[in-house]
Amino acid sequence: MLIDVDGLCDDWKQVMSQLRQQLPGLSVIVGTGETPKSASIALDAGADEFVSRPWIAAELSARVHAALRRADGPHRQSMTLTCGCCRLDVAGRKLVTASRSVELTGRETALARMMFQSVGGVVSRRALARIWEMEEDLASRSIEQHIYQLRRKIRLCAGADVTLRNVYARGYQLESMAAASGNMKSSVPG
Repeated sequence: MLIDVDGLCDDWKQVMSQLRQQLPGLSVIVGTGETPKSASIALDAGADEFVSRPWIAAELSARVHAALRRADGPHRQSMTLTCGCCRLDVAGRKLVTASRSVELTGRETALARMMFQSVGGVVSRRALARIWEMEEDLASRSIEQHIYQLRRKIRLCAGADVTLRNVYARGYQLESMAAASGNMKSSVPG
């Protein structure tokens, strides 16, 4: 949860206590003004992280991820998503099959996560542009370059069993070729 604080708040301990009681396990990030004192008061009261204004998107994103990592702690289960024979290990930032493992960058992992969460469906360029926190037309070249790299790494890891393809004028689609050929066999009259 991100709470934007304007000025000092005298009852932070009470606010944090209520949040912790009502939503246990919640990570609280406080957005503070230019006064460092408001950040220290919020942190002393139990906030997990703070970010000062003006907010910089990359810093805010990094602090959110840091707070979530701390909240998950050492008992965190590695989030994995699958498409055919290929697994995406989100926490480990890698693609894994029975015989291979391929490392991913942070942006490739974010793209892969969106694709693996929508296996068989089309993910629009607009949705992918949200990773860059930009308008679709501004992020277009970055999306193309990262999709190219992700496609190459999927092929390196899973061969022809999993494919990431362009869907003209709509976006991109991740498919398991085994599932796709199974659907084609079942849809052809016998």
